Amino acid sequence: MRAVVWKVVFGLMALPLILFWLWLAAAPKPPLLDGVDFSPLVLDREGEPLRMGLTRDEKFRLRVCLDEIAPEAVNAALRYEDRHFYRHPGVNPFSMLRAGLSMLGGSRRMGGSTITMQVARLRLGLYTTTVAGKLEQMARALQYEYHYEKSEILEAYFNLAPYGGNVEGIGAAARVYFHVPPSRLSFSESAALAVVPQNPVRRSPLNGPDFESARARMVRLVLPGRDAAEKGGALGLRGSGEGKLPPLRVYAPSSLPFDAPHASSELLPLSREGRPVRSFVDRRVQKILERAVQGFAARGRRYGLNNASALLIHWPSMEIRALVGSADFFSSPISGQVDGTRARRSPGSTLKPFIYALALDQGLIHPRTLLEDSPRSFSGYDPENFDRVFRGPLPAEEALRSSRNIPAILLASKLRPGLFSFLQRAGVEFAFSEEHYGLSLVLGGAEVTMRELGGLYAMLANRGVWRQSRLFEGEKAHPAVALLSPEAAVVTLRMLEDGAHFVRTSSGPVPLRFKTGTSNGFRDAWTAGVVGPYVLVVWAGNFDNRANPLLVGGEVAAPLFADIAQALAFAEPDFADLVPRMHEGLNITREKVCTATGDIDTSLCREVTETWYIPGRSPTRSSGVFRTILIDRETGLRACEPVPGRTEEVVWEFWPSDLRAQFLRAGVVKPSPPPFGPGCGQTPVAGTPPRVISPKEGVIYQRRLSSPETTAIALTASADADARAVFWFVKERFIGRAAPGETLLWQPEDGVHELRVVDDRGRASSQKVTVRTLP
Repeated sequence: MRAVVWKVVFGLMALPLILFWLWLAAAPKPPLLDGVDFSPLVLDREGEPLRMGLTRDEKFRLRVCLDEIAPEAVNAALRYEDRHFYRHPGVNPFSMLRAGLSMLGGSRRMGGSTITMQVARLRLGLYTTTVAGKLEQMARALQYEYHYEKSEILEAYFNLAPYGGNVEGIGAAARVYFHVPPSRLSFSESAALAVVPQNPVRRSPLNGPDFESARARMVRLVLPGRDAAEKGGALGLRGSGEGKLPPLRVYAPSSLPFDAPHASSELLPLSREGRPVRSFVDRRVQKILERAVQGFAARGRRYGLNNASALLIHWPSMEIRALVGSADFFSSPISGQVDGTRARRSPGSTLKPFIYALALDQGLIHPRTLLEDSPRSFSGYDPENFDRVFRGPLPAEEALRSSRNIPAILLASKLRPGLFSFLQRAGVEFAFSEEHYGLSLVLGGAEVTMRELGGLYAMLANRGVWRQSRLFEGEKAHPAVALLSPEAAVVTLRMLEDGAHFVRTSSGPVPLRFKTGTSNGFRDAWTAGVVGPYVLVVWAGNFDNRANPLLVGGEVAAPLFADIAQALAFAEPDFADLVPRMHEGLNITREKVCTATGDIDTSLCREVTETWYIPGRSPTRSSGVFRTILIDRETGLRACEPVPGRTEEVVWEFWPSDLRAQFLRAGVVKPSPPPFGPGCGQTPVAGTPPRVISPKEGVIYQRRLSSPETTAIALTASADADARAVFWFVKERFIGRAAPGETLLWQPEDGVHELRVVDDRGRASSQKVTVRTLP
């Protein structure tokens, strides 16, 4: 009977334990860190913070893993808060008993809570000042221990513990108070933080009245026995006297960094679930760009030049190393929080290098190919140069560097495929179709961003392969695209060299290869180019689109570009020109060409020069300017056949009449060849056929029904140097005769007319003209 009674007693005593363990097993798993909101954090490429934001509940709370916390900080917290953490099941009965006896005896109130109990209180929001609340806390602590590993619970504590004010978790506390990551907390800083969670109001590192005294008690606790001298040195106690601690440098939340503000503002929303975003921003070069842009705005303010942006891309890696969106992020008058590197603006002439690159790739030119800079009409589009002057024929590389509009548009009109599809493949987003922009795209008729433009110039440096620039680690990028042959890309960069613009380095000068741009109406001034391992893009203007006649790329953006480039060169000891290395393994040679025409055949040329050449792709055709003619020594006229002793061969320059006029305006006389002697006839000869200047191709000419006789169309044509006259026909009907470049008036009927012009050597060209009568 007695045995039965004891069994019943033991059963009744064990029943609560059984029920409790059944509850532990059956109750839902309590939350640990899932659902906790953490502060967004943006880091630079070295892992240092650029900016830290607040959580939705206005806290600074950073997610850290246990192995990211300095061992000193872990040991200090365990020593101060729960030295038996790894030996108890979540509740330490001896600590609870000691705390209870202390309170009953009237001594100082001692906390008996374990770290696990504190996690339960912090995570579940328990009210633990009552007996019932304390019992629930203990039960929840046992539940946490049942479901989680000790390391998980300890990690949760370090993420949830209060450290004064709105700072929670050791990750945020280390960053806010000491400006270090938790992995680099020193002995002294670890000891200081360990005491805060027990009373975060009175022990706040900033202004808590009990912080220093609690810190001193912690030091005595951490320095027991024989390692006191060793650890005391780490804590800064040597020579300080017993009980005296050297002051800690503690920062306020207001001193948290707010660096690279445009980049960090863009990336901050991407930091989710406690995961920081690591950018590629190099703080050192970021400061270089910021100082340069701010200095530009300070100098230009009196002239209305208040704002600028700059972008730096490390082209070998395509990492954005520096980004300055405006001259002052905090300035409302200039809309400083707008990021100019993402704004769509007219690029002016900064797209011209890619026209020449495509022309190189399609075999239309080499760097010394002669291009015409003279008045042209493109289906009714009559472009002018920025300086409203035409310079006549000039080499392609000079036309590019001096930003002549007509040669660029002329080349763009011959590209197949053209610039529009090329830019689309390079990630440029267009608001309209190719037909909408037409050839105005060459001169900045479509808007691009600085980042798109930087990617295009980086494509040249990467030997024709376009890769998307990246601002942060893990950024999703589009696949790489080969847009140009490596040869065309490298030769284009070489064409941008002018010998006058370079930066000084310890190993010698490094060329600046850039292109300026000015938008229509003087609203945007640009310079973009390659310098050493970087692509640099600079923009100056106003975000409200106000015009300023000083906003000229070559006048304001180019000096800023050069200043930044030189500062980068000074800041990096190994700064070097990487373009010469790009030639390795490429099919690029140096060839002699005629200086005046760029012809590969130099047999008739008086002066030759060297140029970059792509064998098998660069053009070999002759311009036909230099020709050998027979001159009769007695008459000085051209002879038809050689006569021994009487005729001689003479090299003559056959420039078209419009180009001869351009030379003449520049003070250079290009005489026409002598006329043919009697008996030579008028059979067709080699040379350039006439080119119709007016009427303009693609234009519909209109006349009034009330006075159709007053509407006349001017007929003008350019002809080869040996042509003395041109003859105009509508089909077979003769209209009239004129000298090359001379205007002849024509009264047309309604309809589509086939207009032909023939020079006196039999060379001809034609053009369709549409005439309509209006009511």
